[in-house]
Amino acid sequence: MNIAILDDSKEDLKQIRSVISSYYKSQNTDADIHLYSSAESFFQKYSPGIYDLIIMDIYMGNMTGMDAAKKLREAKDSAALIFITSSDSYAVESYDVNASYYLLKPFQPEKLCRILSTIQVKQSQNSRYIELVSDRTPVKIPVRSILYVDTYRNAIQVHTTDAGVIRSYITFQKFEELLAGMKCFLSCYRGCIVNMDHIEQSTDEGFIMDNQELVTIRKRGSNAIKKAYLEYLFSSDSE
Repeated sequence: MNIAILDDSKEDLKQIRSVISSYYKSQNTDADIHLYSSAESFFQKYSPGIYDLIIMDIYMGNMTGMDAAKKLREAKDSAALIFITSSDSYAVESYDVNASYYLLKPFQPEKLCRILSTIQVKQSQNSRYIELVSDRTPVKIPVRSILYVDTYRNAIQVHTTDAGVIRSYITFQKFEELLAGMKCFLSCYRGCIVNMDHIEQSTDEGFIMDNQELVTIRKRGSNAIKKAYLEYLFSSDSE
């Protein structure tokens, strides 16, 4: 894990580094941690994709953490992002930069560890592949690229972020078995599942994905479906 921590408080930098270092040591995972006292110093050494996880304060000098996060996303950086800051003023805005979590200072080390565990699970499942046969050709589909899956006649249709729609003639049940243990997938109706990591907005009709497609959900049980999504979204709070 390559990790960056941005905070203009030396004490907060030390505390966050200590918690993170202890957590990954307990997981037998190497963590290369880099400390920055400002967003400006961070960007002097930054290149897109270099970090797996970025943790930052919002109130820092001339460039705020929110400004820095917007710059990261403009560079198409998909690193997991955690804000640890002294005010909840930017909590709603943090969704616009796809922040994973928003913690208020002083934070509980145990809560940060739960968040790190959730992020680790997501990163692990996002590194997995699904193997299918499409047009008699074996294909490997990265889980992270799957938007949603539905059916068409006797085929399943895997809607992806980078390869369009991939069709395969296996049963929907067999495909669901390939996703066993992956908590990011949610059933919207019979024969349709959605990757919750790609949901941008929940509406009365269903879920708007980050490619702006609408995936509808069944009317009966719609509240339970939306609740399941919210529980996944804020899963660190319930662990």
